[in-house]
Amino acid sequence: MPFTIDEDTLLIKGRKGDTASFTFDFGQDISDYTVSFYVKKNITADPIIEKTYAIPSSTSVTIALTTTETEELSSHGSAYGIYYWGVKLTNGTSFAQTLIPQEFNNPPMMYIYPEIGG
Repeated sequence: MPFTIDEDTLLIKGRKGDTASFTFDFGQDISDYTVSFYVKKNITADPIIEKTYAIPSSTSVTIALTTTETEELSSHGSAYGIYYWGVKLTNGTSFAQTLIPQEFNNPPMMYIYPEIGG
């Protein structure tokens, strides 16, 4: 099962230990900004995965997760583990905006399924 993202619900699904790649298109020039992607076990926790891209292409950024990073995420026996993720855009200390999630009560989730094989 490769990592997937549902464009309507923003739910990401994937297997522990697999690599992943997601491209976010902002529809406008973001080359002056830093894009941060993070994954947390719960909303108030420190990020388990945090990726920062200082020089994204003009209108989009591709987030790449390595095997080592997804190994940090756990499932529960034969069931999936639940995490939350987000994307933030910054420009030094003068501008910061959380783009995903846009709503306070419905953060996007990530389901991590058990690793197959060794």
